[in-house]
Amino acid sequence: MIDRLNKLTTTYKTSFLLGTMGFNFLLTGVDVLMAHSQNNFFRWELIPLIFSPLAVLAILARLIFPTNTVVKRSFQTVMWLGVLVGVAGTFFHLTGNATSSSESYYRLLIEGSPVAAPIAFAGISSFALVSEHYRGTTRRSKLLTLVGLGFLGAVVAAFLDHARLGFIPSYTLIPIVSGTLAIMSCFYLNNQADRMETNIYLSILLLNLLVGILGFGFHVLGDLAGTQSINWARFLYRNPLLGPLLFCNLSLLGGLSILPDAAVMIEENQREETMVISST
Repeated sequence: MIDRLNKLTTTYKTSFLLGTMGFNFLLTGVDVLMAHSQNNFFRWELIPLIFSPLAVLAILARLIFPTNTVVKRSFQTVMWLGVLVGVAGTFFHLTGNATSSSESYYRLLIEGSPVAAPIAFAGISSFALVSEHYRGTTRRSKLLTLVGLGFLGAVVAAFLDHARLGFIPSYTLIPIVSGTLAIMSCFYLNNQADRMETNIYLSILLLNLLVGILGFGFHVLGDLAGTQSINWARFLYRNPLLGPLLFCNLSLLGGLSILPDAAVMIEENQREETMVISST
């Protein structure tokens, strides 16, 4: 019975985590398509557009053929390629912003192409690799670490984006504060797991979910202000449409990371049985 529960619960959680990563790759690909279309897909900008559907197909194949060794190896190869795409994209954005040797840090990090955006491919790929490879408390710990790093990237992106406005109005500081709380809670819960601390962690995730939804609304209203029609360039470069939703996505991933895992449940049951036997 325990073995059956272990197999059923673990398979369900793994499939759910991988499916969520496939959806992440799909949305990220759409975001990159809109952004890079402004440059007519200049030079290396086609790389993430080719990789995104490839990653979705690799995940779908892994879900449909979970026991196939060739599919598993192909999936792992594509995900490691995603890590490379994320790192290379960050390098290309930085070098693209550095148009001269005397370029200011303001132009390099704030005014130019978003330097924190491409690393999302590396983060999603890493999350998928951990979800597929590890189980139990090890997977939970590693996923929480990745979610914490994801919130760190989101905070950096929000800081650089809102720095263009000089953090005016002052509520543009809210995602930086809420995201920082999420970072600390993810790394703290990595080593602690009692009920009260878990509830605090979930409350912080709910706060960031709300911040992401409100931020999306503010971005849409800001991009539509003073216009008679939709100007897509404003959605891409003035107030990025999908930027605030990153906080919603990370909040969801943070919740999924601590879903009950059969391996963890069995470990706890065995520990309780041992305590009962030793007490008698």
